[in-house]
Amino acid sequence: MSTASHPRLMTAEEFMDADHGEGIHELVRGKVVESPPSHFEHGVVCGRVAGLFWEYQRRTSYGHGASNNTLVQTEKNPDTVRGVDFMFFSNARWPKPSETAKLPPLAPDVAIEVASPSNRRGDLLKKASEYLAAGRLAVWLVYPKKRSVAIFRDSQTPPVVLTEGDVIEDQPELPGFRCTVAELFP
Repeated sequence: MSTASHPRLMTAEEFMDADHGEGIHELVRGKVVESPPSHFEHGVVCGRVAGLFWEYQRRTSYGHGASNNTLVQTEKNPDTVRGVDFMFFSNARWPKPSETAKLPPLAPDVAIEVASPSNRRGDLLKKASEYLAAGRLAVWLVYPKKRSVAIFRDSQTPPVVLTEGDVIEDQPELPGFRCTVAELFP
């Protein structure tokens, strides 16, 4: 009788301490997965998102953000650690981030993912659902090809979808934040 061996699942801590080599990696339910490289347009849109939030942060001192696939834990046992295109924390929830922290100690107020040609819609929706389940107040999925933003507040309710002519404002987790959807895209 043959027994199949089951590889040991990695913890978030082990994942953060390991050298995964070149590329972008995430931990999904205990297994390391490599993400395909992003296209130029993805980087441009991520830069625009970060710029709008840095300006918001400078103007209001309401919170702070991180970009460029910064890692955050979304699930435990088995652990999942995702790279978020941009995340924002209010000072009320995480007042002073530790510069030596490997992972944020809590879920950000807002997690933003920018769709790339290599992303499947189902994968982005799964990530959004993970982010919400981990305690995020809002998740934005930004779609450059459609020039739209889908804003999720929970996994059971359809998102609010905004298009190029719409304005993102009056978000409960972002008092005073305002931008047009068109500002996100080149």
